Amino acid sequence: VIQDGFTFSGGYGKYITSGDGDFLTEDTLWDFKVSKNKPLTKDTLQILIYYIMGKHSGNCIFDNITKVGIFNPRLNIIYVYDLSKIPSETIKCIEKEVIGY
Repeated sequence: VIQDGFTFSGGYGKYITSGDGDFLTEDTLWDFKVSKNKPLTKDTLQILIYYIMGKHSGNCIFDNITKVGIFNPRLNIIYVYDLSKIPSETIKCIEKEVIGY
């Protein structure tokens, strides 16, 4: 399944009330960043927020997402991270302090 451009209906929180993602493949949520540099902390936080909001949206297209990735077409480089390596405490902190669930 490939989904290009999607929203997080039902996944918004107190602090984030709008937004949309870039691209979904079968098991990866992708964000596109065009830069001369490697992804910054704010870029990795953004895609993690997209994942969390997607899971909270109740949309089944997020059920099989196990990785997040950033694609930089300017450098022709992809960065992929396995979501199972993220501590649950980190997810809970982002849910509460950043998104506002």
